[in-house]
Amino acid sequence: MIIAIGVDAHKETSSAYAVYAGEGKENDKHKGFLNQFNKEFGQFPSTPLEMQRLSAFVRGHECHVLLENSTKTHDVYWILKNLGFNVTVAQANELYRITESDKKTDRNDSMELAGYMRRRLHGEKEFAECFIPSPEWMTKREMCRGLSAEKVYLANTKRRIRAHLLLHGIGLNKEYSDITCKSAMNELGRIKDPYLMMQLKFASDAKSRIYFGEKAVWQMFHGDPMYRGIYSIVGFGIVSSAYFTSLIVDIGRFPTCSNFEASFGVVPRKRSSGEHDPNCRTTHKGDELAREMLKHCARVHVRCDEDSVVTKMYKRLVARGKAKTEALIAAGRKLLTVMWAVLKSGKPYTSDPEKLMAARNMAEEDETLTE
Repeated sequence: MIIAIGVDAHKETSSAYAVYAGEGKENDKHKGFLNQFNKEFGQFPSTPLEMQRLSAFVRGHECHVLLENSTKTHDVYWILKNLGFNVTVAQANELYRITESDKKTDRNDSMELAGYMRRRLHGEKEFAECFIPSPEWMTKREMCRGLSAEKVYLANTKRRIRAHLLLHGIGLNKEYSDITCKSAMNELGRIKDPYLMMQLKFASDAKSRIYFGEKAVWQMFHGDPMYRGIYSIVGFGIVSSAYFTSLIVDIGRFPTCSNFEASFGVVPRKRSSGEHDPNCRTTHKGDELAREMLKHCARVHVRCDEDSVVTKMYKRLVARGKAKTEALIAAGRKLLTVMWAVLKSGKPYTSDPEKLMAARNMAEEDETLTE
């Protein structure tokens, strides 16, 4: 029997619901089996042992499981996958029958997921399938997110230091572009201001963590050909190159450049007619941190590579009256086109060491300013 199973997974308990997904009508034997399954697994602990029990219950049947993307999904996906299930994950915002439902219960959600899965098996495409990375790739992704968060923390600490100096009228010997550089911190330390001493300690600790994190990320990624390709593009630093590598994993899973760009949510939304309109807002699907990084990488790129197609397009848009923020978003999308071409060809974007060094130094600084 072909079975569609919806699993609403949470940290402590999960809910599963199964429906017949074969051709024709289900017979009494099928109904009895499915009713027993739904009674047995209406609510069960989200543990590997219980997942094994679920697997044993349906052994001998062709089962297709649908999960709604959430924090717990990654763990449950790989448990079920390793137990031999066909598992699909859907973005929550595309499951309208669940998001717009008045009956927000685990049981109802699992029933709706089972219905979505059955209709998908019969040819209806109501949602896009999420890519679930392996545990190893997820760890790499988490490393980059953690390092990015540390850089945001350092940027906020710098703002607090500058705000305190302005509030108390404290002047320094010169205007430092980096208020936490060695000479600036030495001068600030001589002021003996207790608040400044505390913030300097926070900044020093954050810089140590960032140095450790960047070294770890570099060791983890530098041998990856895809990472080296992205790192060769003017505007990308250690963290941004690693993060995009961890999101892409395999460039072969994107059949076209348009699919690649759409996965990061930088393409225009579709109108009701189904056509793209460049005046529409972007979809904003996919990873929000990646879009923020892409905007910073585009900013560095247009500063450091005047002859590139990305820079020329950015300047052309600004000259037409586009706001710089909007032009940067467009430049970021163009930068994804460049990334696609680099990864598909296997050739680096540029091998000019001076241009790359200047851009990478600026990229690392820009990543520190990411909010």
